Amino acid sequence: LSDISLVFLVKAAKQSRTTSLQELGRYYYGHNGELIVNVSLVALLLCASLSVLIAIADLLTPLWHHALPIGPPYDQWYCQYWFVMLLCVAIIYPISIPSNLSPLKYSSAGAVLSIFLVFVFMVIRFLQHGVSKTSPIDLFVDSPIAALALPIQGLAYASQFNVVGLYVELGEHKKHINKVIHCSMLFTCVIYALFGLLGYLYFGQDTGKYSMILDGFHNDKLMMVAGAMISLTNILKMPLIVLPFRNTVNLILFGKQELGLAISAVETLLLLLLIYILAKVVGDLALGLELSGPTVGVFVCFILPGMLCFKSDKEKWKRFLPMHSYDADHYSRTQITALVVAMLGVLMGLASIAGLVFQQTGNGKK
Repeated sequence: LSDISLVFLVKAAKQSRTTSLQELGRYYYGHNGELIVNVSLVALLLCASLSVLIAIADLLTPLWHHALPIGPPYDQWYCQYWFVMLLCVAIIYPISIPSNLSPLKYSSAGAVLSIFLVFVFMVIRFLQHGVSKTSPIDLFVDSPIAALALPIQGLAYASQFNVVGLYVELGEHKKHINKVIHCSMLFTCVIYALFGLLGYLYFGQDTGKYSMILDGFHNDKLMMVAGAMISLTNILKMPLIVLPFRNTVNLILFGKQELGLAISAVETLLLLLLIYILAKVVGDLALGLELSGPTVGVFVCFILPGMLCFKSDKEKWKRFLPMHSYDADHYSRTQITALVVAMLGVLMGLASIAGLVFQQTGNGKK
């Protein structure tokens, strides 16, 4: 679904010759469409940045403790979780100021390599440990809580907020955009699926105790290195979230995306401080994903692309067919597919909200 929704957005951008998701919303649905896109993007990017920062701090805190020349209980102020998170913000800040994503293409290649190596580390540990013998394994869960996994999986592939901008920056290579999307989604899907499966087989139902699989490997130096590599990947990912976040806020407040390098530096600092404070308050990666996934996540990742593609294809047929042969009640295959994706997004959101309520009321706890 994420693959299809990205193709939908690129197709709509080609059709309308727009350069951002906001322009797409305005082109097809007017001022209200642009406003809905902006508000939903702010909510999604805020939730995404919180989740990524929490994940980075969760992985780096044990590594930081291991690197310090002191032992437990790590009561010093510079050993605390909040300080490690603040260090992460300090690293993320300078690379999030530029308005051009092009310099990140080399670091992004390194991030992909890091993910692959972490997967190799996971395979090594699984081959040494084997399937869990102390915790039961149930690959077929019939609890409503399982519905929470649907939007979280969608968020794992979320790049809808910057795919139009990346398409524009491809320049003369735009014709390869669909191949780029398909290959990226396929690679990510295979790695995520195998990593999740190996992790579950390794820990069994104890997997639910951890926000991330790597949290379960206590004092394992190889997996600490893996955690550092995933943290590096997430640090390099943050500018891809902060830049559209900053641009969207500028569009809402000032009507344009860029206000100059100096102002961008100040804005980035303020946004990262806001993200830091909220991340400290939330503190739990799983909670952040469970709240954002069924709401703004499914809207931006599935419902919005479906509705934009539907409108785009509708406008295309209206433009190219003679007036006497155009039938407003006729739906092309693209329009039907777009509506199906949007409706699946709605159903995923409703099912996940039901699962979250079921979990919070205690009915999902044994």
